[in-house]
Amino acid sequence: MIRGSRQPDEWVIVGGHRDAWGPGARDNISGTVTVLEAARAFAELARQGVRPARTLIFATWDAEEWALVGSTEWVEEMEDSLRAHAAAYLNEDGTFSGKSFSGSASPSLKALIRDAARAVPDPGGGGTVYDVWLRRHKGDTTALTLGNLGGGSDFAGFYHHLGIPAGGIGFDGPDGIYHSMYDSYGWMSRFGDPGYRAHQAGARLVAVLLARLANADVLPLDYAGFGTELTALTSQLDSAVAKQQWTVSTQGLKDALGRFTDAARAFARARDSALAAPAPDTARFARADRALMQVERRLTRPEGLASRAWYKSLQFASDVDNGYATMAFPSVNEAIRYADAHTVERELAQLAARVDEARLALEEAAAALR
Repeated sequence: MIRGSRQPDEWVIVGGHRDAWGPGARDNISGTVTVLEAARAFAELARQGVRPARTLIFATWDAEEWALVGSTEWVEEMEDSLRAHAAAYLNEDGTFSGKSFSGSASPSLKALIRDAARAVPDPGGGGTVYDVWLRRHKGDTTALTLGNLGGGSDFAGFYHHLGIPAGGIGFDGPDGIYHSMYDSYGWMSRFGDPGYRAHQAGARLVAVLLARLANADVLPLDYAGFGTELTALTSQLDSAVAKQQWTVSTQGLKDALGRFTDAARAFARARDSALAAPAPDTARFARADRALMQVERRLTRPEGLASRAWYKSLQFASDVDNGYATMAFPSVNEAIRYADAHTVERELAQLAARVDEARLALEEAAAALR
């Protein structure tokens, strides 16, 4: 832990698991060394008297391959403190075995990841990570998509259980060595990442993300983009309902998401105005942060999903039939899967109410800045 100099009660956490099925060069020594290298860089700055504004916590987890045991136990033990203090969690897992950049995150962190990609040289050369990513998609900025978090790694306790924004990045390529004895130093040195340039780029990118999360005057969370993405995902619900030939309407959820997105845009305007003021008010920024940290927590509910009580978040979860796949609006989608129209209507109403609660947190954040 490196205690923050200005807002020590706001925590930014990065972690990766250190256990493996075999030698584990890719999964997950590559993620672990990224965490350690970022820690080394920030420790050196701290020794020079340059400390982050928010507290940074660096973690390596045991027993991830045995159902996320290490991180889950820590999250459950630290639950009250994490609810009060955690602003974001970055997860690095099996991430560096090629030159192709990718990432997954809460929609609130995706703009931050795209911006950070502009600051780091690409491991293959040819400009920044962003430049090469954009060329790979023939200049189409709309194709620069980042995935949503499903399951299978240590972000689950933070994101699905507590509603803490989470994400991670990587550089991948074809390998065929997943969970095998061939996931070794020899394979990584000869085939996966010769010269360890992807490892270096990944560590730099993680350090940039941590620095921006830790030092921004107001937490750099993009809830306008969040609202827009979730609104687009309601089309999946409409298609699934139509296949069942039900008359169930998702309009209440769409209306709630519309109100949420409008509030997010109003907050962004208030934030930009406050940051442009000649004498920034750090006390107001801290109050805004406290409200922002509640937005995704309010999209959780104590009783969790009907199928899995430990999964509290209603925005995303792993697919109950596939631990790695992502399911948006899981409480609704699971009810559709089980052909339970009554539960679908109930879950849609509850989800819309949670979205409105999250919107109120955004309005509180905006009011704190005015």
